[in-house]
Amino acid sequence: MTTIFETVREQIALPDAAQLYGISSRSGNVRCIFHADNTPSMKLYDDHFHCFGCGAHGDVTDFTAQIYGLSKIEAARKLCSNFGLSEEPYISAPKKCRRLMTERERIQLAFDVLTDYLVMLKDFRAVYAPLDESESLDPRFVESLQQLDYAEYLWDMLFDLTDDERAAFITENAGQFRCYYDRLKQFGRIRPKLQRACQMSTSPKERTA
Repeated sequence: MTTIFETVREQIALPDAAQLYGISSRSGNVRCIFHADNTPSMKLYDDHFHCFGCGAHGDVTDFTAQIYGLSKIEAARKLCSNFGLSEEPYISAPKKCRRLMTERERIQLAFDVLTDYLVMLKDFRAVYAPLDESESLDPRFVESLQQLDYAEYLWDMLFDLTDDERAAFITENAGQFRCYYDRLKQFGRIRPKLQRACQMSTSPKERTA
């Protein structure tokens, strides 16, 4: 039987988790998250990381635990949640062949998440608007008031930027895109194609729990 730690180590490539959590790399090199690093001295491999400055070494669970200040089991559970993996032990199967999501696919996914979330917010605004001043505000209507303008701003930014600028913008706002995806999922508004793209085991789009 495979433990949760073996599951995430076998199914999640470390560079993909780093990108998902907003840490972009150049040829696998990033600034070390374990010490004050002025130059990219940490190398990310598929199954581990190593810092040539401070000597920090570990796997994707150690990396995630350091980013979010979690215990190893909490970090492993977060990874399972973000990458759509089961936490339950299972009999090991051959590791699936995975491919990297292209930047164009990543950009398209961000557009899809924003577009679907905007549609949902506009539905909330129309369906759950109070009928009179005495009626208490529905939380979904409140969400539309709080998020609609900002979500439209993000969409406009993506539309106006170049592809290179879009990639950087998506990384910088990974947490926001993940939040919108989670809200779509919570209300059953995830299209199958979008869910499959977000659950790709390499370079999925912006997720944070």
